[in-house]
Amino acid sequence: MMKRIVTGAVALAGAGAVALGGALPSHASTQTVAASNSSAVTYKVRYFNHSSEGYHASAVLPATWKSVALGPWQARFDDTAHNRMIRFNTSYDGNHGTITALNQKIKSLKGTRGLHIVGTSTVTMKSASGLGPLRVSTVVYTYRSGNTTRWVATRYVGTSGRNADDVEISTAGSPRDSKLLGTTLNKATVSLTLAG
Repeated sequence: MMKRIVTGAVALAGAGAVALGGALPSHASTQTVAASNSSAVTYKVRYFNHSSEGYHASAVLPATWKSVALGPWQARFDDTAHNRMIRFNTSYDGNHGTITALNQKIKSLKGTRGLHIVGTSTVTMKSASGLGPLRVSTVVYTYRSGNTTRWVATRYVGTSGRNADDVEISTAGSPRDSKLLGTTLNKATVSLTLAG
């Protein structure tokens, strides 16, 4: 049973149900989801946060999105053909609750051009990778970038049942891709595996 606190639930459900979990992906299988631009996106386990000791994280992600190392414990996967991405910080903070992290994110967005908060949610999701129950706080918003509108979902994840902002995951793209991006975010969240 998934526990939840949701505001703007109807908007979130219409924007890819990013707050509401869904079917858990299998680590072994490759899955395909139709995108709004008529191209299908295939998902598979991807590894990231590489060091001399090996990979420290993995998640079920789009198979063709390009991996970009951003810095210690940070990685991004880009679909440059459609200007969409998912980004991870797997060593985010851990000293605040997920709702506190969410509220700090919303506060940091003040003054962003064309900002519209679509909704927020806090739910408990089941990990498919053994990280225990996940406490997940998500904010979905849109903003203006030049002449275009960008759709963003940023999520703070507490692992092993902790109410802590252990991991930050963000996905962004065109509002027309919100369903695909929501699916990508949910798959990444429940399949996330961390070493150590």
